[in-house]
Formats: sequence, structure tokens, C-alpha cells
Amino acid sequence: MMRRYERKYRIENATLWQVEGVIRQNPACFQTAFPDRWINSIYLDDVAFNSLNENLAGISKRNKYRIRWYGNTLTAIKNPTLEIKIKNNFTNTKEFFKLPDFTLTPDFDCVQYLETQIPNLQQRLFSVSIVQYLRSYYVSQNGKVRATIDRHLRYYLYQGRLLLQHSPALDPGIILEIKYDKEYDDQMQPIFQMIPFRLTKNSKYVSSINAHYI
Repeated sequence: MMRRYERKYRIENATLWQVEGVIRQNPACFQTAFPDRWINSIYLDDVAFNSLNENLAGISKRNKYRIRWYGNTLTAIKNPTLEIKIKNNFTNTKEFFKLPDFTLTPDFDCVQYLETQIPNLQQRLFSVSIVQYLRSYYVSQNGKVRATIDRHLRYYLYQGRLLLQHSPALDPGIILEIKYDKEYDDQMQPIFQMIPFRLTKNSKYVSSINAHYI
């Protein structure tokens, strides 16, 4: 599987218009690659919260698990996918498992659903939180580099069979990501030099937990 870098910028002191301007004026000549769309993820973890704890500890080799779908609904889920994001030092790759549609109701059992659909899954995973945001997509003129801009982030706690009815925690930040295959790393400096934001570590899973507990 192809490994890639994902360079992240969490931006709190600029508007969406300003961030989009930085991307469009970059020497990579980024252009819109895909219409904006809402992304939703149910983040999963084991009973010991190893995925969360390994992220917080900065473990170089770790996995992150989520059920992802697109659109602005959090109830009638269409075309979901289980994604396993595999981090190895500074690069990432993903494994994907297509899942059947489901409806997110107070009676929905996420654990049973996963174990039924993917019986050979290596560990028992529980739902922890739901993250929803709006994403814009860009691609460089040569097609080698992709950029995304995420905003309107919303964090819901979702554990076990109980779908909490409270309002989500809202995150005013904007997340810019620059993504490219490992083989292009030595060509990226001119692109990064023209991005006036500070590289940061950012995990939407961690942010969803922090939003409710810190």
C-alpha cells in the first residue's frame, strides 16, 4: 500500500476566505478537485482506549478506527466504510471495509454490527464519539499534492447503545491538510514555504474527547 504524508495546520486566527486564498495562490496551483461535502465519522476504540492513549503518548506506530460516511445526516447512514488508519512514524496508509447501510437509533448496537459484518476483525471495538465537518478539496496542477480544508467541526459523544441527545460541542477552528505520497517529500519545500500557518498535530478523535471532558 502507498504510504503518504499528511501535514496538518490547525488555524484559529484566519478566516475561511483567507485560508482558501493561501491555497489558491500557492505555487502548486491548487484547483478545486471535488464539490464540498459533509464528512461524518464514528470513532472507535477498544475497552482500554488504546487508540486514544497511543495518540496522546505519541506512539510512532498506531492504528485509528472509524466508520465514515458522507452527507449531512447522522441517522440514516448510507454507504458507510470502516477505515483503519495505520500510522508508521510520519506516514500513513489506510485499509477500507465496505459496510451495509444502517440507521443510528438509540437501539443500534455498534459492537454487534461490526462483529457481524467483519467477523475477522482483530479486536472488539466500541463507539466513542461522532465527528462531523464540512470539507473542501483541492489538487495541485501536477496532480501530486492534495489539500483539504475542514470547518464547522461538531463533536458528539456516542458510547454504547445510547445516542446522546445533547447538542454537539462546536469547534471554531479550521483544519488545513496537505497530503502527498512519500516519494514526493523532497519536492514539497516550495509549497510549504508559501503557507503562513504553523504545522500542528491535530486529531479529530482526540479533539472530540477534549471538547467534552477538558
